[in-house]
Amino acid sequence: MDKTGPTLRAGTASTKSPLAGSRMEGAGAAGPRPETKRARSVCIVSGKGGTGKSSVSASLAALFGRRGATLLLDADLGCANAHILQDVHPTHSFADVIAGDVGVADIVTPCANGVDLLAGGSGFARLAGLRSYELEMIGRGLEQIEPGYEYLVVDSAAGLSRQTVAFAAACDVTVLVTTPDVTAMTDAYAFLKVFVRQCAAQGIERPMPLIVVNRASDEVEAAHVAQRLQDVVSKFLGLPIEFLGFLPDDRAAFRAMQRRATVVDGEPDSELARALSTLSCSVLARLARVPSPGAGLRLARGGDWGRES
Repeated sequence: MDKTGPTLRAGTASTKSPLAGSRMEGAGAAGPRPETKRARSVCIVSGKGGTGKSSVSASLAALFGRRGATLLLDADLGCANAHILQDVHPTHSFADVIAGDVGVADIVTPCANGVDLLAGGSGFARLAGLRSYELEMIGRGLEQIEPGYEYLVVDSAAGLSRQTVAFAAACDVTVLVTTPDVTAMTDAYAFLKVFVRQCAAQGIERPMPLIVVNRASDEVEAAHVAQRLQDVVSKFLGLPIEFLGFLPDDRAAFRAMQRRATVVDGEPDSELARALSTLSCSVLARLARVPSPGAGLRLARGGDWGRES
């Protein structure tokens, strides 16, 4: 059993050669690889848009990149924007993978400071509702390149789709970002409810997401928000959830975004950057406790997550 916190128990219910000279080189070799090391993975989710999820994902990837090779996967397929905070212009994205033009390894875009990006593609409505075999195709491609990385950060789409839950369930740890806004809190609970029900329907056991309160005025407000969520989840789902930490309301996030930079790179002396550094250490501590068969493997074998038709 994963030891990252409360675990949700299940109810009864072709890739081309990796980029030359990149960290992926040789990662796609055929043949069995006993005990192959996989990237430790965290998925950043939110019940609704506008909680700062992508900013948190980008900064965590940047901080992880300082410790080891890190892959940032933009899972907001069809409406992706992770490339903006990396200040890169990807040539290919998952749109090209689904079209059958390239493999997952071919869409890797090198960024700065030990981070690579898998771009989600923007303006492709079709990508928001992939079929199960297409999610499996992404998982198989990801499985081939994961050994080249220490860490994988998945920046998920906002909302409650089966596809979003599939990426969350595939990762070792899931972090749910919310804010003191009552609509964000309501949608955070909605995500948790859907996560629990869909994992049970798939017959899989996954740890419950960890709560991070963003844009809090102080620790007291953040703890109050977390406690309200914990009470509701305990009452209606019968499960405990853990409060991982909070991030302060800080204009540094806006300033960094305007410069197409992460907070930790663009505003390193800000209160928010310090809080993100603390959060990254908490996430890394959780990742160190759990075995990682690989997010790609879990995604490929995760079940019928895709749309039906």
